[in-house]
Amino acid sequence: MFESMASHSRFASGAAWTIASSVNRVLPEGALPAPSWAPGRLLKKHQRTPMRTGVPRRTLSLCPDCNREAVEAVLRGKSDVAGFRQRPGIIDAEILEEGGRILMRKACETHGPFEDVLSNHPDFFQRMEAQSFGGDFDCVGDREVHNHGPNSIRAGRGSYLIVDLTNRCNMMCRPCFMDANGVGYVDETDMEDLKTIFERAGSFKPNRDINVLFSGGEATLSPIFVDAIRHAKSMGFHRLHVSTNGIRFAESRDFAVEARAAGLHSVYLQFDGVSEEKNKHRGLGNYMEVKLRALENIAAAGMQTTLQVTVVNGLNNDCVGEIVRFALRNADQIHGVIFQPVMFTGRDERISTEDRYAERYPLSQLAYDLQAQTSIDWQPMRDWFPASAYAIFSHLDDVLDRGSERGSLFPDMHPDHAIMSPLLVDTEKGKAIPIPTFFDLGRFMQDVVQITDSGRPPRVTRAMVLLSLLRNFNQGKAPSGLGPYELRSLFEGSLYRFTRSDDDWSRQASAKTARWRLMFLNGMWFQDAYNYDFATIYNSSTPVATWQGEISFCAYNGGGWRKVLESVHHTATVADWYRNHGRHQIYAAGKKVRLVESLSSRPEPLVQIEAAPVGTFLTRG
Repeated sequence: MFESMASHSRFASGAAWTIASSVNRVLPEGALPAPSWAPGRLLKKHQRTPMRTGVPRRTLSLCPDCNREAVEAVLRGKSDVAGFRQRPGIIDAEILEEGGRILMRKACETHGPFEDVLSNHPDFFQRMEAQSFGGDFDCVGDREVHNHGPNSIRAGRGSYLIVDLTNRCNMMCRPCFMDANGVGYVDETDMEDLKTIFERAGSFKPNRDINVLFSGGEATLSPIFVDAIRHAKSMGFHRLHVSTNGIRFAESRDFAVEARAAGLHSVYLQFDGVSEEKNKHRGLGNYMEVKLRALENIAAAGMQTTLQVTVVNGLNNDCVGEIVRFALRNADQIHGVIFQPVMFTGRDERISTEDRYAERYPLSQLAYDLQAQTSIDWQPMRDWFPASAYAIFSHLDDVLDRGSERGSLFPDMHPDHAIMSPLLVDTEKGKAIPIPTFFDLGRFMQDVVQITDSGRPPRVTRAMVLLSLLRNFNQGKAPSGLGPYELRSLFEGSLYRFTRSDDDWSRQASAKTARWRLMFLNGMWFQDAYNYDFATIYNSSTPVATWQGEISFCAYNGGGWRKVLESVHHTATVADWYRNHGRHQIYAAGKKVRLVESLSSRPEPLVQIEAAPVGTFLTRG
């Protein structure tokens, strides 16, 4: 009887949608609003600059050796920043399918051929590209922010603004994309630099909300860490996060409380596995103890944690399922997981060709490894979407909220470089299920694009979205207890991930009272010189804020800009820094962090996670 009622409800909502959308198509399209934060009217899908996709295709890339030589010329004083800006080592490249893989091939007249693997699942690669939403506005008024020659960002605001506070670190990891503690100098951002960074961050259009991610090195070592959070908050930035190894948070709950009071919203915690064995490459002797203590102190301070996983093929790709299981078992503390395939920069810049082939982890492999390592019917071709799909809901919010001074967060990552999959978490029964199991997310997103493009008044737009929500919901396949009301609450409750923020945003976003929660699993691929694609740089979703403007994270680290700018800007040599400030503690070669505060009592299986696949996960006692 229940299945019959669910089927009838779905049929009725589908019929209502058919009628409403037919009327909507007959009526002339309305114009979208022109908010003050945008350089013009909001863009309809056909007006957006399409992402460069398709196989085969030609593009521009870097010769890794020419790029390295161009950087070294600046470091030796034989060239300057202006010279590097225009001549970073560009060569032609081709992206093609061959032997069941998507490859990038290129050849330098001086240094010979290079090849790298972009995907080992061509169908998945092409599925992500086919669902691209398109880019954001071209930037206006950004002359002082984006001036990096062919590496310049030309469109969009990005979804993360990375602010490096220091290149010092209290660990000595491999891999390390920036070679922290290994470059011979210390580069620290001071308050004057920071003020300039945030003044510039709001100086151009589109002026959207953005996630500020304080980073390093280890950002918590910076003497201005808390002041930096406080200043960003005073400038109207409320999405404040830190990327950290968690040592300072593990050492002191008071430190976490102080950061939260200053305005920190959440923590991106380095986490490469659920055991000491899987984290030996990090060099920390009591890795899991530190992570668990950090998680507890962060949560006690009222903040959320996102696990940030560097995936190296042959090292920890066999435990991505266990990491998801760990996240689900700790869903009261963990907001989501970002898997980041290793990029060969910094400490790994001179990796051998053999090791690069062996360790490269194509982003598409994540979806198939999670399918193999879990038992929740996680289907790569059904349950994964390009992360830029988030922007569809950002755009919906922009259409509905027309008087805001800032636009919503707009993640327009290239579909080859960022993917996502949402899981529904039932906190009462300890279960997780991919959303597309019972909800046609792909069709719902197409509906939302159609609705927003029609340019109807907000009240009509909301009604159409609700109809689409109901018609794409298959209650017969949904978990028991999840009905249309709960589905609507889930959808509305998750919009804070994309919509604009205000003074109370962090508290509301951190509230967790409902039985049902969404946990988003994300994969983000950052380019190095071997797989560099200039066609994806112009709308970087992860700009790095520097003294010379905002630069794509890939260009900054994979394209050599970090070394060039730090060589000009650095604060002191390491010897001079130690002489004036003393040495900071570095935990390497098995050295343990001394933790004074006691860890709250937890059942032992929290850290000894068995190899059983994710299906029903155990809740903590």
